[in-house]
Formats: sequence, structure tokens, C-alpha cells
Amino acid sequence: MKLTFRQQDFLSKLLDIYRWTKGPIHYSTVAERLGLDNSTAYDMLRLLEQKGMATSVYTPKATSGPGRSNILFVPSAEAIELFSHLAGDTREQDEWEDVKAYILDGLNRGKADNYSDVFNELLSKIPEPHSPLVSCAEVITALLLNLRKTRQEFAQQKAVDNLLEAPASKLRMSILAGLILGLSHAGQETQRIINARQKYAEKYQASLQGLTRDGLIKLHRFTNDVWSILKTPNT
Repeated sequence: MKLTFRQQDFLSKLLDIYRWTKGPIHYSTVAERLGLDNSTAYDMLRLLEQKGMATSVYTPKATSGPGRSNILFVPSAEAIELFSHLAGDTREQDEWEDVKAYILDGLNRGKADNYSDVFNELLSKIPEPHSPLVSCAEVITALLLNLRKTRQEFAQQKAVDNLLEAPASKLRMSILAGLILGLSHAGQETQRIINARQKYAEKYQASLQGLTRDGLIKLHRFTNDVWSILKTPNT
């Protein structure tokens, strides 16, 4: 079941308390930690239980006499998995924003040395494990930088323009990488990529297949940004 923002926030805080206590939690403890009254905390925990995000545990009372057992709660396995996934998404997004900013800033500053520093830095980073989006971005940027070094004619560059002007698709992004390699096949640095490090192109293809639709659109926009910078004549 879907959770509202308020329910997600409550569940996230419940998970924090659970990690700290390392065991089942009484609703009064949750209420105290979150600044809620007991009935509100209890009702929310029961609601999360109905949605499969929490499990209630009954324990005997500490003292004898009439009354019900204590009711404690723990996050369900589904809740722990959900927030682990969300945390992973956040880390990947943070990595993407950092890498994107690093590459685009480097390109905007790198015209004076013909982008050599950016290119060499990318080649050193490509073998490292990254998310599919970051891996694709690093490889396609290195290929575009190498294409620029070969000083292709306008008509050949127009073929790259045409692919990037079309809607984003995995097929077009795959064709783009092959086209760039073809246009710059004689370049020394391309041989460094193709011959000595063929695994880079293979990594790009594998990473490309692992992209979500959102990741594909981000890669397409990023590649357009990189290509726009590289097409601008040095001043």
C-alpha cells in the first residue's frame, strides 16, 4: 500500500528509534521521542501495521494483576527494505549531482588546456564502480572529448546533433556511442579506449541497459549539455 508523506515521515523516525533501541518499542516511547500524545502514536502504529509496515508484539505485564499485556511494535521487513531502497536512491542521486557538476564545471574551465585534465581524470575514474547513470555519463563524455580532438567536419558533427535532437531512447544513445567511435577511429586516444580498454565501451552498453527511463532522460540532457560546451569555439 502507498504511504502518505506523514506516514513515511513517521515510519522513518520509527526506524531510527528501532535502530537505537535494538528491539520492540512501546508506543509511549515513540510518542515521547516524537513529541506526540500516546493515542496519536498508537493509532499511527496500528495504521502502519494495517499497511504491512509494522508488526505488533505482545509481552506479559511486568506486574501481576488485571489488565492486558504490553503491546510493543517493530518495523516490518517490508518497511526496512523500503527505506533501504530509498536511501540507495538518495545516494545515487547525490553521486549523480556531484559527478554532473564536476564534469560540466571542468569542461567550462578546461578550454585553455583543450580539456586534457578533464579527459585524463575521466579515464582514471571510468574503471571504478558507479551507478549506471554515472558510468554512462563518464564514458560518453570521454568519447565526445576524443571526438573533439579529431576536429571532425561540420557535416560529421551534424550526425551527432541529429541523434541528440531526437527524443531520448536507449537505442539512440547506443548508436551515439558507436557513431562517435566511428567518427574518431583514427585518433590515438580512441585507440587507447577501444584497443587497450575495450571494456569501457562494454561497460557503457551494460550500464545503458540498466538505466531507468528517468536515468535515460537525465543522460540525454547531460550529453546535450556536454556537446553544447564542446561545440562552442574557444575564445
